[in-house]
Amino acid sequence: MNEAQRYQPPEGRFGGYEIPARPTEDPELTHIGPRTPCGEYWRRFWFPVAMTQEVTDLPLRIKILGEDLVLFRDGSDRYGLLQLHCSHRNTSLEFGLIEERGLSCCYHGWHYDIDGTILATPGDPQSGVRDGVRHGAYPVIEYKGLVFAYMGPAAEMPQFPVFDTFNLPGVDLVPYSIAMPCNWLQVAENTTDPIHVAYLHMRQRDIHFAPTWGGIRLIQWFESDWKMNVVVSLRLDDKIWVAIQEIIFPGNGNVSYLWEEGTEEKYFTRAGLTKWSVPHNDTHCMVIGWRHFGDIDVKGMGQRELVGKQTVDFPGQAGTEPYGERQRDPNDFEATVGQGSISAHAAEHLVAHDKGVTMLRKNLREGIRAVQAGECVPLPPQNGSTPNCYTQSTVLPIPPQVGRDDDQLLLEVAEAVYNTVASGDAYSAPERTAYIRNQLRKLPGDPRFTPSDPATG
Repeated sequence: MNEAQRYQPPEGRFGGYEIPARPTEDPELTHIGPRTPCGEYWRRFWFPVAMTQEVTDLPLRIKILGEDLVLFRDGSDRYGLLQLHCSHRNTSLEFGLIEERGLSCCYHGWHYDIDGTILATPGDPQSGVRDGVRHGAYPVIEYKGLVFAYMGPAAEMPQFPVFDTFNLPGVDLVPYSIAMPCNWLQVAENTTDPIHVAYLHMRQRDIHFAPTWGGIRLIQWFESDWKMNVVVSLRLDDKIWVAIQEIIFPGNGNVSYLWEEGTEEKYFTRAGLTKWSVPHNDTHCMVIGWRHFGDIDVKGMGQRELVGKQTVDFPGQAGTEPYGERQRDPNDFEATVGQGSISAHAAEHLVAHDKGVTMLRKNLREGIRAVQAGECVPLPPQNGSTPNCYTQSTVLPIPPQVGRDDDQLLLEVAEAVYNTVASGDAYSAPERTAYIRNQLRKLPGDPRFTPSDPATG
C-alpha cells in the first residue's frame, strides 16, 4: 500500500457540514433575571439561598435570580437580605458593618434595618432623606441549617413550606451546597429522568450506588398542579421494588434512600435527599439542600463529615475530581454541566422515557404564563397544614406469574403503591405513616397481584 492509498478518507455518510448551527436556548424557561418571565415565576416561592454556616460575623455577598444581594445576621440574631448597593452612593454592603440592629454602610454610615428601613443617615441627619427612601430587602427564614428567602410581591407571599419529611422522628437533616456552572433547569431535570441511573451510574463504569441499580426500570409519571412524581419499578427475583421521587415546582427535588438495593421486603421508607436547584444567574446555579441521616440510613453508608459547602457524601456531584478521571467515570455533574452553560432544547431529540422532562417543562411553562397573566401560581396547601412528601421506597414480595406479562404486573403494582401513598393524605402524622404501611402490606395478597389459581400458578 502506497502513501496515497494509506491516507484515503474513510468511507461513510459524514454530514457535519450540512447540520445547521446549534439553536439558542429557550429564554422563557431558562432566563431568570428580574422582570423576566421565569424570574418572576421563581419569585413566587420560598427557596434556600445559603447555608446557615456561611453567614458569619461578616456580610455574605450572593447572587440569586440575577440579583446581587448581601446576606447577614445582625447582633440581635436576625437574618437580613438586602440589595447589594447602598442607596446613598452605591457602595457595596458586603463591606458593611454588622450592627445590633441591621447593617450600616462602610462609606457614610447609612444604617439599614433587615426590612430595608433606613434607620439613620449620620452624615446628614436633618434632611429627612431617609423618610423618602426605602432600600431593597427580602424576607428570610433560617430553618435547619439553611437560609430561605422570598423575593416576590409581598401580597403574594405563600406560607413557608415545611413538608412532613423535614421533621421525621429519628432523622437528621444535614445541609450542603454545590455550585454548578450551568443553567438551573438542566440540573432540576435530572431528578425527572430515572432511566439515566442504569447507564450513567452503572453500566461499564464504577457502581456509584447499589449494584441493583443497573436494571432497566419501568417508569410512570403522576402530576398535580404544584408537583410531579416519578414512580419507578424493578423486578428483582420474587420481589418488586417501587421507588417514588418527587419534584415540587419549580426546583425542589426529593429522592429516596440512595443506597437502597431493593432486595429486602420493606414498606414506605422515606426520603434520603432533599435538594433545590436555585439559579444564581442564567448560566450558573447551585444545588442546595439536605442529606438525611439517622434511621433512614439503614446500611450506615452515609458520611456526615463529607456533607457541607461544595461537598456531599456520594460521588460525582461537584466536579472536583481530576478531569481525566471525570472522563473515565462521568457522573451527574458531567452529564448536566456537559449540556452547555444553557442547554438548547431545540437541538434535542426526546424519546418516550423523557416524558418526565417534558412534563416538568410543561408545568413550568404553565406557571410562568400564569404569572404573566396576573394569576397566582399553584402552591402546596396554604391552610397551615404540613404538606406530605410522597418520596419513598417499598419492596413487595410479589413473584412473577405464569401466563401474565411481568412488565404489566410491575406497572399495576407501582400504580397501586402510588395510590396507597396518596390515600394517606387523609391522615396526619404519625397516623399517616402507620396507615400507608398497613395498606402496603396488604398488596402482596391483593387479588389483582396474585395468581387466579394458586394450584396451577
